[in-house]
Amino acid sequence: MRQGLLASILLSASLLTSQVSASDVQPSFINSLLVDQLLNKKVDELHQYLIDGDIITLNFSLNRLSMPQQEAVRFMLIQQIEQKNLILSPKGTIWLKEQLAIHPTYTIKDQGNGYVVTKLAFDYSSIASRVLNQMKKDQQVLDFILAAEERRLVLSEWLVGEPHEVRVRQSIVLAELDSLTPEALDYLVSQIIDDPLSVWLPTTEVMVRLAQLSQSSDVYKILWKMRTDQHSIAELERLSSIAPDPFATQQLMSATNNPSLKQNAFASLAQLHPLPQDVQQFLLAKIDHIQDGGAVAMHLANYGHTSWLESLSTTRNKVRKQHVRLALSQR
Repeated sequence: MRQGLLASILLSASLLTSQVSASDVQPSFINSLLVDQLLNKKVDELHQYLIDGDIITLNFSLNRLSMPQQEAVRFMLIQQIEQKNLILSPKGTIWLKEQLAIHPTYTIKDQGNGYVVTKLAFDYSSIASRVLNQMKKDQQVLDFILAAEERRLVLSEWLVGEPHEVRVRQSIVLAELDSLTPEALDYLVSQIIDDPLSVWLPTTEVMVRLAQLSQSSDVYKILWKMRTDQHSIAELERLSSIAPDPFATQQLMSATNNPSLKQNAFASLAQLHPLPQDVQQFLLAKIDHIQDGGAVAMHLANYGHTSWLESLSTTRNKVRKQHVRLALSQR
């Protein structure tokens, strides 16, 4: 009986050795390591060393493990850091950076119809890189908020640099602007509107967010002067959706100064029923305009304001009469 048990243990050891003698391993073998109770218990032990900042003991315990168990435990520990969003001490951060220099050994082959793709079995270096990048971004978020609240952040410096870094910083601005106090937001807005001679402006996406949160007519005035793109168009559509809110209609009227946006803005104003008094006066002045008057009258006719146009058709103003009658004739 004892001989039979010994033979079984030796056979299992032989099978294990045959699976890991080369760098290629089977997915089933990888999965068996990842669910192994003893290895998971080891991960919890190393996790505590990491929390305590005892990096010497962590490395000693990790390096005592044989391969591929060592790689599996290293992978599960770093994966746990990411999944639990663990806040690392400076020593823990240094340890995580050191993992980037350790190259995983074992691979698995993914075979398909006419192709074979080799992947890392325990890709802990990629996870470590993701965690470190997220930690860097979290620190940048904190730096942005503190600098804005303490009136130290200069947008023209924060949003300038290497393209990748600027994209990251812009994403932070867009995500965190609404978490700032009104005073900090006013401080950032003042950098845009108080320097009319400045040659630098943030992107339209940032300008739109600043305009939305600050509700500043001055920011919108600058936004409508910028080159039109999908962000300014989307903001015009958003304002149209909340009109006849007084502030929204005021910005729609202001947007007509942008050649690329004015027809959409005129159409949005013409869709209001009834027309607010200030909008009616604004559109009436535009009907008298030689260049825009015909289009404005046409928008009003298309959106059901024919009775008002008919009342204008008897005017002595030749330009107005011409635009109104042409619009009514097209109905």
